Amino acid sequence: MNERYVVAAILPYLGLSLLLLTTILLAQQATRFAEILGNTRASLALVGHILLSLLPNTLLFTLPMAVLVGTATGFSRLGSDSELIALKAAGVGNLRIVTPVLLLGVLATGVTLYDGLVLAPEAARQLRRTAVRAALTKLESPVEPNTFNTELPGKVIYVRDGDMAQGQWGRVFIQWQEAGKPTRIVTARTGRIDTLNGQSELVLSDAVVTSLPALDVPEVLATGRIVTEHSAQLRVQLDTGRDSLIRKLQAVPAELDELNWPELMARKRTTKGLERRKVLLVMHKRLALCCAPLALALLGAGLGVGVRRGGRGLGVFLSIIAMGLYYLLLLVGEQLGRRGKLAPQIGAWLACAVAIMMGGLLLASKRRLGGRVRRAPALAVGAWPASRRRAQQRWRYGWLGLLDRHVLRALASNFALAQFTLIGIFLIFTLFELLRFATTAKVWLLARYLFFLIPLAGTTIAPVGVLIAVLVSYALLARRSEAVAWWAAGQSTYRLALPSLLFAGLVGFGLWQVEERVLPAANLRQEALRTRIRSTTTPAVTAVGRQWLLVPESHRIYAYYDTAGADYLTTPIVFDFDGEGVHVQRLILGTRGDWVQTQTLRIQQPWIVDLSAVQQVQVIGRGMGQSPLDLLEPASPQLFKPMLKKPAELNASGLKRYAVLLKEQQGKDARGYEVALARRWADPWAPLVMSLLAVPLALAFGRRTALIALSLAVAVGLVFWGSVSGFQQLSLYNLLSPIVAAWSPLLVFMALGIYFLSRTRT
Repeated sequence: MNERYVVAAILPYLGLSLLLLTTILLAQQATRFAEILGNTRASLALVGHILLSLLPNTLLFTLPMAVLVGTATGFSRLGSDSELIALKAAGVGNLRIVTPVLLLGVLATGVTLYDGLVLAPEAARQLRRTAVRAALTKLESPVEPNTFNTELPGKVIYVRDGDMAQGQWGRVFIQWQEAGKPTRIVTARTGRIDTLNGQSELVLSDAVVTSLPALDVPEVLATGRIVTEHSAQLRVQLDTGRDSLIRKLQAVPAELDELNWPELMARKRTTKGLERRKVLLVMHKRLALCCAPLALALLGAGLGVGVRRGGRGLGVFLSIIAMGLYYLLLLVGEQLGRRGKLAPQIGAWLACAVAIMMGGLLLASKRRLGGRVRRAPALAVGAWPASRRRAQQRWRYGWLGLLDRHVLRALASNFALAQFTLIGIFLIFTLFELLRFATTAKVWLLARYLFFLIPLAGTTIAPVGVLIAVLVSYALLARRSEAVAWWAAGQSTYRLALPSLLFAGLVGFGLWQVEERVLPAANLRQEALRTRIRSTTTPAVTAVGRQWLLVPESHRIYAYYDTAGADYLTTPIVFDFDGEGVHVQRLILGTRGDWVQTQTLRIQQPWIVDLSAVQQVQVIGRGMGQSPLDLLEPASPQLFKPMLKKPAELNASGLKRYAVLLKEQQGKDARGYEVALARRWADPWAPLVMSLLAVPLALAFGRRTALIALSLAVAVGLVFWGSVSGFQQLSLYNLLSPIVAAWSPLLVFMALGIYFLSRTRT
């Protein structure tokens, strides 16, 4: 009976932490595939395959963590309620109390062994295959209208019109440069890509092909041969990379993470030296991760048994600290094993061995850990001391009365605890993701990166933090009948909800201020630091390579190099089209382009190639002797600057200006910036919506246990995150406007909250 009671005290926290940790890690890992999924218009089935493939490797990390958090929190609750003392008074020893927890750790270890040795390698293979299938889907029509595409080798493609669903292109422009061959300028009225038996073919109608000796060297145009060919229909073989993707899809797995246990054993027998060390490290690391639940169950029991005061909050706090130290030690052991400072076996098992040793020492110790810790008010709303209550009597009739301030303090404490816990988990997962890139020289970079990542993690998690804080605080009000006393005094449920709405409004205002004043600069720094951590060199912030720009009013396409900080263009090339914007009529090449007035671009030392004549191509200009050429261009000079910034690096006003600038360029995709701008205005309202939804749920379910309310918080947070991401993807696919996509989840959840609040009994 005692064993079942201990297990029953731990299992709810274990299950809740497993759900929460798995969700956070899945969301973080899924962002790696968000870009390719968005670019390929991926189906829901493909998204589902990716999430299922991520799940086994995610559980390999989250199940041991959940065992640690659940064990420490469960024992902390038993200790703070003096139930452990009652068990010991009844003659139950520490060994008997801990035995069911160790059996639970053995069971979790068995699950992770099957997951890590069988399911995770197969899931890694499926993940690679799914990513390849997504890339193959993109190759069916790799070009999106009104966007310059440089993904096909040696080609720059721009399509002014088109139907992505049908794979039809309209008014096609292609600059074609193959090694050792002349430059070709291809224009066509319509086009498409046909794929048959794995071979891709570009089919163009009303096509014009102009071959030039060297487009980047204007002097060669005077002596070289320029040929223009017209064709009613042109078919060209394309190397889209489809064959290499198919070979990758069918290839035998080469990554060690994709090998199951028998394959790893076979690889170990056939390798020597450094490669053998890598295989041994992967094998023992996988075994250590699989056995981690047992070690962390022992550590969690040692932490929890010693807690006498502080309750669940202290248990969660201690488990988060222990989790961070465990994975930090795992990082150190892996790096020492990889460099040969330790044997692979010792490096991989170092963290697990230390966890077992510390857990055993804590259980054997007679010291009462946490005995002097005061009871944290974060998870409980108790009665105030009489002296403080008398000191606050003068505020009884104020707009915010005694209970209002009491609830606000509880909300603030619970919110701080939730934010600390969730941000800590987010940073731990991020740290583990970057383990393989960490070196001694990059430890400081890694620490700085995690520091600048805190604003992003905090703003992302804040709505769910408010949801958890309101649910827990009001659930405890209902459970202790404080809400009943409030209603008996003649106050309504709406008045009871007022402190939570006020608190959520303050959080929303703070969220807006952080997003506007702190987040852009922090995101810029953390992106640069992440790039330095993952690479061996420090990349330039500005773009490299040739820039491309279409100005629709003049039917011109510009190709040029932008010099950082300069107000001129280097080696500009101007493709001047006919009135319909179909075929190039004139090429203008120069050494430099300067803006002499707002809408006048002066091309220095221009070379002009007239392609309007059907039978003859005329080259005008001889470089140094040619006077500058002025082009009246209805476009701002700012349009010619390369677009380098990401939406997360701009505030609301910057996003608005940037989106307008991108739309004017006609060669850049502004949809993502429009969606980000709409979400930037909507996101600060999310805490208020979460609070409105949390109050009736807490009052309805809080009478049973606060744990049910906390579980509801996790479930509602998952649904909210999923709906926000889903509507955002619909907007990126041009199925919804950005404003509708940003505000629809908030309005839906707000309507649900108002409905539930109106149905709450008072």
